[in-house]
Amino acid sequence: MAESFFKWDQERLTTHVDAMDHEHQKLIQIMNRLYERNEAKASKTELTSIVRELASWTVTHFDHEEKFFDTLAYSQAAVHKKIHRDLIERLKGHQAEFEKTGVLTPAFFQFLKTWLTAHIMGIDTKYGEIAARKTA
Repeated sequence: MAESFFKWDQERLTTHVDAMDHEHQKLIQIMNRLYERNEAKASKTELTSIVRELASWTVTHFDHEEKFFDTLAYSQAAVHKKIHRDLIERLKGHQAEFEKTGVLTPAFFQFLKTWLTAHIMGIDTKYGEIAARKTA
C-alpha cells in the first residue's frame, strides 16, 4: 500500500481535547481513503461517495467543536466559527468542481492538507489550551 496522504502527529496536532482529537483523526482517515482510492483510479461514483462523506463529517465535526466552544470562555469563538464557515464554502467549491469534472486535482488535496494542518495547529490548539486550564 502507498504512503498515507496524511499522518496524525500526536505532538504537533493534539488539541489535548480527546473528543476533538479523535474527530480530527477521523477526518484524516477519510482524507487518506479519498487519496488512496483516487490514486487507485476508483470510479467517480466511489470517489463522489467519499467526498460527500468528507464534507458531511466536516460539517458535523465543526458543529461539535462549536458546541464545545460554548462550554468554554473562548474569546475567539466567533472568529473560529467564521473560519469554519469559510472552510466549508471552500470545501463545497472543490466538491462541486469534482462533481462537474470527475477530477480530484492536486490543488484539492493540497487544500485538504494545508487546511487540516494549519487549522489544527493554528487555531484549534487555542481552545485546547483554554480547556486544559479549565480542567487543571
